[in-house]
Amino acid sequence: MQRAGPWLQKPLHATFAETETNSSISAIRNDLNHSTQNNNDGNSYNTYNNDNNTYSSIQESSFDQNTYVITPSDRSIPRHLTLFDLVSIGVGGTIGSGIFVLCGFIANKYAGPAVSICWVISGLAACLSGVCYAELACRLPAAGSSYVYVYASMGELPAMLVAACLTLEYVVSGAAVARSWGDKMVRWMEDDLGIGLGRGDKEGQDGLFHWSWLVGGRDGDGDGGGFNVLAALVSATSILLLMNGVKESKRVTNFFTMTKVLLVVFMAVMGLVLMKPKENLTPFLPPQFGLGGIFRGATSSFFGYIGFDELACMSHEAINPQRNMPLSIVYTLGIVTLLYVAAALALTGMQPYTDISDVSGFPSAFQSNDMNWAAQIAAFGEVFTLPIVVLISIMAQPRLQYALAKDGLLPPIFARVDENGNLWWGTVIAGIAMVLIASFVPFHHLNDMICAGILIAFAMTDSSLVLMRYDSPDNDEGLVDRLLPWINLTCFLWSVSVTHFWDYLLGKVVALVCTYKLIQSMYRLIYKCTPSETFGGKTRLSKNGLGDMNMSNRDYFKTPLMPYIPCLGIFVNFYLVAQLDLLGIGLLLAYLGVVTLFYFSYGIRHSVGNNGGWGTDDDHSFDSDEGSSLYISNTVLPPLA
Repeated sequence: MQRAGPWLQKPLHATFAETETNSSISAIRNDLNHSTQNNNDGNSYNTYNNDNNTYSSIQESSFDQNTYVITPSDRSIPRHLTLFDLVSIGVGGTIGSGIFVLCGFIANKYAGPAVSICWVISGLAACLSGVCYAELACRLPAAGSSYVYVYASMGELPAMLVAACLTLEYVVSGAAVARSWGDKMVRWMEDDLGIGLGRGDKEGQDGLFHWSWLVGGRDGDGDGGGFNVLAALVSATSILLLMNGVKESKRVTNFFTMTKVLLVVFMAVMGLVLMKPKENLTPFLPPQFGLGGIFRGATSSFFGYIGFDELACMSHEAINPQRNMPLSIVYTLGIVTLLYVAAALALTGMQPYTDISDVSGFPSAFQSNDMNWAAQIAAFGEVFTLPIVVLISIMAQPRLQYALAKDGLLPPIFARVDENGNLWWGTVIAGIAMVLIASFVPFHHLNDMICAGILIAFAMTDSSLVLMRYDSPDNDEGLVDRLLPWINLTCFLWSVSVTHFWDYLLGKVVALVCTYKLIQSMYRLIYKCTPSETFGGKTRLSKNGLGDMNMSNRDYFKTPLMPYIPCLGIFVNFYLVAQLDLLGIGLLLAYLGVVTLFYFSYGIRHSVGNNGGWGTDDDHSFDSDEGSSLYISNTVLPPLA
C-alpha cells in the first residue's frame, strides 16, 4: 500500500479501469437510465448480475463525499472521435496565431528571415515530446492528458502542477488567440470594409452607427489595456457552442480546419511565387540577432505548436485509441511543421522582415507587392478561421477538470455530466475564466508564460514515459524515481546558468556542476536501470493486467531509442524555457506556487487516494465470480461482465 501524501501515485488498475471499460460502463449506465425504480423506502437502482446477465435492484444507502453508488445522473463520456476528427482537432487547434501573428513578430524581434529555423527547432522539441505523448495516449487513453500520466508515475502534487501548466495552454492560450483575433478583425474592418473605428482623427462613424466601441483594449494601440469587446465576443461564442457538446462542435471543427489548411497553402504558395530572395532573405540571419535570437524565437514560436497535445486529452473520446492516438499526433505534427516552415519562408521572402506587420503579416505583405486581391482573401480568411483555434483550445479544459474532479482534487461540480454526455458546468466555469482573460489581458503579456508552462508540462510527460518504461535494480529500489527529478533539475539549472548568468563565475560553476550531475544521472539510468517487460514496471503494474501491458505487444506504439528521446526532449524543453526573461520564469514559478497552496488547502484533504480510495489491486480485481465492486476515482461501479 502506497504512503498517503503529495507523492501518492494513482494505481494503474484504477486508471486502466477508467480507460478500458468506458464503453462497458456507458452501456451499463444507459441501461440504468431505463431501469430505475422508486419505492416507498427511498431510491432504488438496478445493478448488473454477472451470473445470469440480468439486473437486480439495490437500495441507495448513505455514503460519504468520496464514495457514492452509481446513479442514472452519473454518466460517462462516449467514444465518438475518428482519426479524421482527431487530426482535424490537432491541426485546427495548432495552426492559427503561429502563422497569422507570430511569424511576423518573431522575424521583427528575434530572428529576421531565419524565423523558419525557429519553427524547425520548436518543431523538433514538439516531436521529441510528441512521440512520448503518442505512446502514453494509446496506453492510457483517459481524459486528462499529461495529468493522467504524471499522476500514475510521479504522484499527486506533480499531477496537480502539470494540470496547472495545461490550464495555461487550454484556457489562457485560447484567450490570447481571441485577443489577436480582435486585432485582426479591427484591421480588416478598417482596411477592407472601409469602416472608420474612431482612432486618431476619425469620427468612428459609418452612416448613423458608431463603431468606436470596438477599438477598446486593442493590443496594437499603446499597451493594449482595457476591455476588448471582440475578444470577449469570440470567446463567449466558442463557449456557447461547446455547451452543446463535442459531437456538435467537431463538425464545425472539421469544416474550419479544412478551410484553414487551404488558406495557409494559398498564402504560402502565393508568397513563394512573390519571393525576392536576394532582396529580402540576405542576410538570412541578421548579425544583431545571432544564434541567441534564433533560440529566443524558437521559444516564442512554440506557442504555435500548442494544440497537438490536446489530442491526448481527447483520447477518452477516441475510437480505437491504441491505433488512432499515435497516428493523429504524428500526422498533426508533420502537417503543421511543414506549413509553418513554408509560410515563414514565404512571408519573409516577399517583404523585408523590418516591414512585416505584427498584426496582419500576410495581408500587409501582399499589399506591398500590389496583390490587393490576395491581401483581401488572406485578411478575410484569417478573420474567418482563427476563431476555431479559440474553440479547440478551450475544448480540452473541461475534460482536464473532469479528471481532476473525479480524483477529488477539484470540487465535484467539475465532474458533472449532463444527460447528453456533456461537461456543461465545467465548460461554463472554464469559459468564464477565458472570457475575462481575453477581455482584459493583452496578448504579449500571455505568450511567454503560456510557452513556458507547456514546455514544463512536456518535460514532465517525457519523464513519465521513462518512469513507466524502466525498472530500478533489485539492490537499489526506487533509483529511477530518484534519477528523473535530478535530470529535470540539472537541465533547468544548466540552461538558466548558460543563458542568463554565463558572464558570472557563479553561473559557470553551476553549469559545470549540473553537467557532471546530468552525465552521472544519465549513466546510472542507462547502465544501472533496466527496460521493463511490462508497461508501468514492477512497482506500478496492476496484478490483474487489465489490457495487455506486455512491452512486446505490437498493437501498441512504442517510443524508439529509449531513454534517449524523452531525455533529450526534457533537455530541449528546459533550454527553451530558459530563453525567456527571468521575470517570465518568475511569474510562472509564482503561479505554480499558488497552485501548490491550493493543493495543500483543498486537494490533499479531498483527494480520493488520500482518503482511502482505490484500495489495493487485490481488493479491486476484475474477477466477476467474486462479484466485487470496482472503485474508480470517487465512483463505485457494479462488477463488469
